[in-house]
Amino acid sequence: MPKALIVDDSPLMRAMIRSMLEEIGHEVVGEAGDAQEALNQYRALHPDFVTMDLILPGDSGLVAIKNIRQDNPQACVLVVTATGQDQIDKQAMGLGAKCVLRKPFELQELKTAVNNALG
Repeated sequence: MPKALIVDDSPLMRAMIRSMLEEIGHEVVGEAGDAQEALNQYRALHPDFVTMDLILPGDSGLVAIKNIRQDNPQACVLVVTATGQDQIDKQAMGLGAKCVLRKPFELQELKTAVNNALG
């Protein structure tokens, strides 16, 4: 069962993503509300993949992606954001994100994104 780390500044959104991931057969091993906590949790928990919001307090999700992938170049990060800007999408993908999923999204969209990212 693939293990997930959810990074989002909204506890409500984290709970929603957790519920969806568990429904499609993934184990959520941790949650983080900011970029530094995301890196700490990633290092401690070694999840199979990370769902990453881009708008976080302090450093952005882009910084978190960069830091996580510096730690582990093979890290699987899926961006989950309400921000709809091509430039930011390109930056995220350039840093190694596997995909960008727009909020709000359906369960099937999340399932497809995770399955594609995990290969």
